[in-house]
Amino acid sequence: MYEAWFGMIDPPRDYTVFDISLAGPAASLISTVADLNRFYGMLLAREILNASSLGHMRRTVVISFEENRVRPRTTQDGDPSHSTFWGHDGTVWGAGALTMTRADGKRQMSVAVNFIRANKLDSSGEAAAPSHR
Repeated sequence: MYEAWFGMIDPPRDYTVFDISLAGPAASLISTVADLNRFYGMLLAREILNASSLGHMRRTVVISFEENRVRPRTTQDGDPSHSTFWGHDGTVWGAGALTMTRADGKRQMSVAVNFIRANKLDSSGEAAAPSHR
């Protein structure tokens, strides 16, 4: 889990053993993308929560801080039963993850990324295109 914080940490620092619990209890967990897929698959297939509790979880509202919440995303594949995916994305020092699971729990996708803020910032403060070395 290397972090460069847009070129401001040079050379990049290894955060593999850094205590990231300051980001909350979820950052203290160690899991794999297979673990994430299994958890969300079971959650949305109603193997963890009952239908009422899952209904409450799926009731969405607009909030001002969007990073730490489960939220729906939709696709346009023509089949209404395949159109809604639920998931969560987040980052900590040196790593990030995105996980999405179809509403029925039968399809999951999770991606874990290392060294996610490797790009330097451009003059407007946005992440610049990566330089090819």
